[in-house]
Amino acid sequence: MSFNMIKPKMTKSIAYLMLIGCSLLLSSCASTGTNGSGNSEPERYTDDIFRISRMAEEAYQESRWTEAARYYQQLTESVPSDAYIWFRLANTYVQKGEFNQAIHAYETSIQRDSLQPKPWFNLSTTYLLNAKAAMLQSWENLRAGDPARELIMLRVDAIDALMNQEMGKIKVSQ
Repeated sequence: MSFNMIKPKMTKSIAYLMLIGCSLLLSSCASTGTNGSGNSEPERYTDDIFRISRMAEEAYQESRWTEAARYYQQLTESVPSDAYIWFRLANTYVQKGEFNQAIHAYETSIQRDSLQPKPWFNLSTTYLLNAKAAMLQSWENLRAGDPARELIMLRVDAIDALMNQEMGKIKVSQ
């Protein structure tokens, strides 16, 4: 069954759950990891994994970022080869302001599937957010009147301008 045949009334979150479920099922066909006891057997996808996946998606859709991150972290431990789960985990970390953890999760998602554009874009955005956070921390630690504070604010403004710029105006060199 293709996604074109799914009823139009289906909500976005149900579609995500189906995508995760299909991803888990498809990856189980090709996976030959260990079963947790060190034995080389295909990964098993239990009802528990599907239950955690539903809870993760529900928490994500309701912006309960700490809870969503906890569920997605559990899923990465159960299904470490799934790029989408790592991507969603990274998104939750960004929402929590945990940029270093987000960068690691995006990079792991990209290692699992480097052809997906969203993790690449979100990774680049997270690098900018992390740089901005570091500059603002530096600004706070400098004494009032330090000339470096002005330079920092110019760079923060430049990052803000870059992040708000339309994609068509951005030049990419190769």
